[in-house]
Amino acid sequence: DAYHYINHCLQDYLCQTYCNPAPANNVAPNLVIVEYDSNGQPYGHWAFNTQVCEQLNAWLGGYQSIAKQMTPGNFNWFIHVILFYHTKYTIKKQQKK
Repeated sequence: DAYHYINHCLQDYLCQTYCNPAPANNVAPNLVIVEYDSNGQPYGHWAFNTQVCEQLNAWLGGYQSIAKQMTPGNFNWFIHVILFYHTKYTIKKQQKK
């Protein structure tokens, strides 16, 4: 994510090349999409929130000991179910605010 990336040394070629969350040279179209402002000028826009991805990954890490014992089919089912219930819980929590 962006916070992780900015803490790396500018001379770290691997990190600068492959871990940039917002490359401006179109090398990662799944990370940055081109959008246009009201004047028709293109600009790069993050395709998704990398910080949320990091938070979700950390949360899922709590289930690693369970998940690593699963078959691929069971893992797929488990991830879908746990994310479904987590999403319902999160939406319900936000609606209470």
